[in-house]
Amino acid sequence: MRTITVILIVLFAFVSIFFGVILIKKAINAKESTPAGIIDTGTEEASVAATSSVQSTSESTVEETSAETTPETLSENIEKIEIYLDGNKESGIFLGNADIGLPSSDAALIYGEEFTNFGFDLKNQEKKFIFEPATPHSLYIYLFIPAYGWEYIKKEFTVPGDPTTSESIRMSVDSISDNETITIDKLKEVRVSGWAADLGVGENTGINKVEVFLDGPRNFGKLLGQAQYGLDRPDVGNAFGNANYNLSGYSLNFDASSLEQGSSHKIYIYAYSPKGTYQYLTRNIIIEGSGKESNSIVSADVNIGLESIEIKGWAINKNFIEKGIPRSTDIEYAVKKIVFVSNKSGNEDIFSMNLDGTELTQLTNDPGSDQYPSVSPDGKKIAYSATVGGTWQIVVMNWDGSGKEQITSGPYRHGFPTWSFDGKYIFLEIYIDDNWEIYRMDSDGSNLKRLTNNPGIDDWHPAAHPFEYKVIYESGPPGSEDIFIIDANGENMRKITKSDRRYRVPKFLIDGSKIIFMGFDDNNLPQVFMIDTNGENLVQITNSPGGAGIPSPSPDNKFIAYNGRSNGNEDIFIMNMDGSGQAQLTNIPGDDWGPVFLYQVKQ
Repeated sequence: MRTITVILIVLFAFVSIFFGVILIKKAINAKESTPAGIIDTGTEEASVAATSSVQSTSESTVEETSAETTPETLSENIEKIEIYLDGNKESGIFLGNADIGLPSSDAALIYGEEFTNFGFDLKNQEKKFIFEPATPHSLYIYLFIPAYGWEYIKKEFTVPGDPTTSESIRMSVDSISDNETITIDKLKEVRVSGWAADLGVGENTGINKVEVFLDGPRNFGKLLGQAQYGLDRPDVGNAFGNANYNLSGYSLNFDASSLEQGSSHKIYIYAYSPKGTYQYLTRNIIIEGSGKESNSIVSADVNIGLESIEIKGWAINKNFIEKGIPRSTDIEYAVKKIVFVSNKSGNEDIFSMNLDGTELTQLTNDPGSDQYPSVSPDGKKIAYSATVGGTWQIVVMNWDGSGKEQITSGPYRHGFPTWSFDGKYIFLEIYIDDNWEIYRMDSDGSNLKRLTNNPGIDDWHPAAHPFEYKVIYESGPPGSEDIFIIDANGENMRKITKSDRRYRVPKFLIDGSKIIFMGFDDNNLPQVFMIDTNGENLVQITNSPGGAGIPSPSPDNKFIAYNGRSNGNEDIFIMNMDGSGQAQLTNIPGDDWGPVFLYQVKQ
């Protein structure tokens, strides 16, 4: 009896341990399983969807990675967004934590309905700001992805309005050129120097103080210090015929060694008069080195109130995205314009107008040539080639001509920019090694990457695919150009056309079904043609006696804009997709060419 009792006790203990282990395993599995709505990046069947449970708006602190957690178990969702104004976490103004997981029709329009809930919004009502009109600012949008940690994306914006600066105060920055790269060996002592004088004052320089700020204007950016003022500048006195300006020089040195390698910064130099009036100049600098590549794609709009600021947009882990979706042709647009180049004033500048040719507006007025405009997918930005210091560089501005920012600064000519379907990249051509090659860069000008390497043959006039990370371009000896396509990473290059004619300046239709281009008819006149994306089914759209060139399709697939010859000049024309309804839009002095459509979705 005693033996049986012992056996029963042993069996009972064994069974208890067995079922206990099972229960513990179930508890562990339940704890480690992926919550509903989270994107499971470990399976091919994972749904790329965001819900309120994906991106929590909780104010609780995001848990840091523990030593026992492996990278495979970490979420790749954006779980927190912090936004700083005019500086990073160390030096910027903290605006707050954005609400995330919000509906975003813009993200859904680009990537599909599964990306609807990737929006964010921050309404800053606690801090009161007095924004000076026409001043440039920067946002540092910090995103926390558990799998990668914190990272930030910098976005610049310009306050609306007319500047309040003094027109009589003149100044210069002589020691730093715009977009200059500061090498590692010079970071400890970066010199900012130049001169400043109020030409409305004759008995002295009219300036009593010069201040220098980093990453934001006065009252926002980091004060680097008050410059030494009153230095010898006899060249200024000679230039203006007044010896009282001989002591108009200023100088300040600052330590930039703490700035992140590869990062870009804006320096603001303010000159003040005793009357309280002021003027300022800015210089962009780039810290030598390679910056950390972002894991996210972010779009942000800024709304400035009387004393408030609101930032809203969308943010997505770029690993969730392989391509977008074809844009619907039934979208309702609030703004419809055509942007083009004209030399009506004797110099090539960028203009815009309505689709019927009304409301002609000059957007650039620079001493150099501004040409080859390209409109961002949301219709809010225009990239173009500008002659800066005798060399083409890429400049980006707001659609109304404000907020101009030079984003390239290399020694070579940079031309013909085109935006990727989501605004993440800008493709462009660069003249290097005695011919044009196709490059890609982030839309802020960083991370430049060469895509083609075709010695002796021009690869140029790129045009981005409307919903894939691809770009088409023309390539070939003069008179024998073909259309090629290549991935955004420089792989899978292939020829589309058959080398049976000249194929120049190609562009996709918005649904990606066809390509329009400038070809040549039997009289060797340029005309507008259309082909399928496999190079088949060639159709001639125009038969203009003066020729037709550089065609561009509208985002709703209804119109084609192009330049044609009229009364000896190039003018802008518009027509239906089948070539019917041709109408001349411009009839102004000089030549008008290179039209592109600017559409903004109605909110």
